[in-house]
Amino acid sequence: MIVFIIFIILFLPTFSSAVEITSDTLERFEEEKKYVATGNVTMIGETFKLQADKAAYYEDKNEIDALGNIFFEDEDLKAWAHEGNINVDKKTGVLRNALIHIKKQDIWIGAEEIERLSEIKYKAKKATFSTCEPEKDRSQPWCFTAETVNLVIDETLLASATTFKVKNIPIAFSPIFWGPGGNTKKSGFLPLKLGNSNTRGFQISPAYYLVIDSNKDATFYIDYFSKTGIGKGIEYRYLSFDTKGMWYAYQINDRVTDKNYQELRGVHLQKLKGLDLLIDINYVNKKDFYKEYGDVRAYNSTYLFRDYGKDLQAKYDRFLQSSLELSAQAVGGRFYLLGQGWKDLKNEGMSLPVRGEFGYVVYPYKLGPLNVSFNANIGEYYKEDGLKGQRLELNPQITNTIGDSIKLAQNLNARAIFYNLEKTSPYNDVSNREMIQYNAKAFMRLYKTEDSFTHIIEPFIEGVFIGVNSKPPILKDAELIDDTAIIRAGVYNKLNFNNISLEGRIAQVYDFRAKGDWDKLYPILIEAKASFWKVSLGFDTYQNMAKKRMERLNSWISFSPDENTSLSFSQRYTRDGALNPSYLWAPTLREQYDFQETEGGIKTYAMTLVKKISEKWSFSGNINYDSKGAGLRDSYLQIRYTEKCWASNITLSRKPVIREGRETSEFNVLLIFELKGIGAIKLL
Repeated sequence: MIVFIIFIILFLPTFSSAVEITSDTLERFEEEKKYVATGNVTMIGETFKLQADKAAYYEDKNEIDALGNIFFEDEDLKAWAHEGNINVDKKTGVLRNALIHIKKQDIWIGAEEIERLSEIKYKAKKATFSTCEPEKDRSQPWCFTAETVNLVIDETLLASATTFKVKNIPIAFSPIFWGPGGNTKKSGFLPLKLGNSNTRGFQISPAYYLVIDSNKDATFYIDYFSKTGIGKGIEYRYLSFDTKGMWYAYQINDRVTDKNYQELRGVHLQKLKGLDLLIDINYVNKKDFYKEYGDVRAYNSTYLFRDYGKDLQAKYDRFLQSSLELSAQAVGGRFYLLGQGWKDLKNEGMSLPVRGEFGYVVYPYKLGPLNVSFNANIGEYYKEDGLKGQRLELNPQITNTIGDSIKLAQNLNARAIFYNLEKTSPYNDVSNREMIQYNAKAFMRLYKTEDSFTHIIEPFIEGVFIGVNSKPPILKDAELIDDTAIIRAGVYNKLNFNNISLEGRIAQVYDFRAKGDWDKLYPILIEAKASFWKVSLGFDTYQNMAKKRMERLNSWISFSPDENTSLSFSQRYTRDGALNPSYLWAPTLREQYDFQETEGGIKTYAMTLVKKISEKWSFSGNINYDSKGAGLRDSYLQIRYTEKCWASNITLSRKPVIREGRETSEFNVLLIFELKGIGAIKLL
């Protein structure tokens, strides 16, 4: 075999770079200024390398025609093909029966024909694309096949007539597919969400992501439900040096319930010259919206909302609150202008009046051994066909902490409130209210440390004493406060051994002014926790010593035999009509219990299992059971499989729902493919 080696720079002294050609035979055609190499061809330039069975190199264009077992590599990509044309300077060309690997973005494209239009633009016909490296005689873990693929690096990947395949098995089809062409966010269609529900019917949910600017973007949603109707949604986000915010709106006309559901949520924070503006909106036009459609965005990440308490996946309490606040810093304090409104999701007639308030807050400052603060506010309240009027409040506070081994923390809080109200029934129509409140807590820490254990004991006693002179309508938290004289005492105890940890707490409340059905001695709180070996367990309970009965008992036990396994059981019990623990230590009027949710007793059990079987397989599951008659509650099973370039999650879930006044169950199967470089594909 004869091998020829030449350096083109010897023949073209004005050419900017040298090309080395190695082959079995080599011919030069002077008139066409080309070299034709045959057999084991290798061409090496300053920025590329090419191998082929046969190749022609054109000197004046720095262009290559190649045929048979082509391999080409430059700083941006690797390519394998049967036939091709490559312009080295322009970084353009056409490859047939080809496979290319775009290095930086880790994208693999195989196609009958791939055209490189520029350094960053590609067009492919009859193509397959993935971020998984193809292996000989093995199907790719996942890929998309498409009639055409248009790729702009770090911008967009747009494909037509696209089929998503797992191990060469078709899973889903989309006439148009959009994906990122790299790490830079760009506009385009998001992967479809497909599903079927026994309550809403077949679901198809396309979405379009729009990049408005480098710091602004939006997402447009359509939710088609075959049984209920078509939902429309929009999400808008923005972020700059002194402004940030996110807004979300949704609407659907439900054919089954014959209701037009609307939702608006958003947060806006802005710094003006010397002013701070906060707008926080939470609104739905129907009180049952979240029961029916609270999950429509359940699988979307909304980090700005989450950072400011606005996660779209959040569950809601009875009241939705909307606020607008404008504040200005002052010397040692701030002025603020506040507007607030509430939406009652249980009984629309119980909503509080709309509130407008102007106030001044003095930050705590030192006055000898004392910390002093003050706030004053005046508010306007309005409710259509209901309570309305004005409220003025003056509220100075003094705090002090003394002691070393035994600490005493004290707070003295005085309020003077003046009213000018209309339609106060069924409450008393009062003109003023004065209140003085004294809080004190004494506590200490005793501890002993040895080589084999540590022992900590923290006894405490605290009290709240309040005197008020009237009971007006409830406009703010201050109106809930009633005459109070309560003392709570208890002790916290913790023992740490080398392999065992034990801790417990006991606390008892005594109410000097309890009336009626209330006992002066509140239920006693007992809680304990133990950790040893691979087991952790604990409980908390409220024991009513006066009535010799247990009000509540919550217990749990978890077992982790290894770092890949966790099994836990829990139980909750609440007696019918039991006092709510969150109010057992609250300086508020006892009539407030009339406004709380009535607890019909709770007796539930739950089990959770998390197991990592291998580096690739893991699963988790949860079962909740209500033994008071409701039976099986929200439960799920999730299985996860992970590879280098993809992962999949299968979630089977069940939850009870009420449709058309009838309690039933909704079942969902959610299949999510997390594709490296593409994102998540969701199938329900």
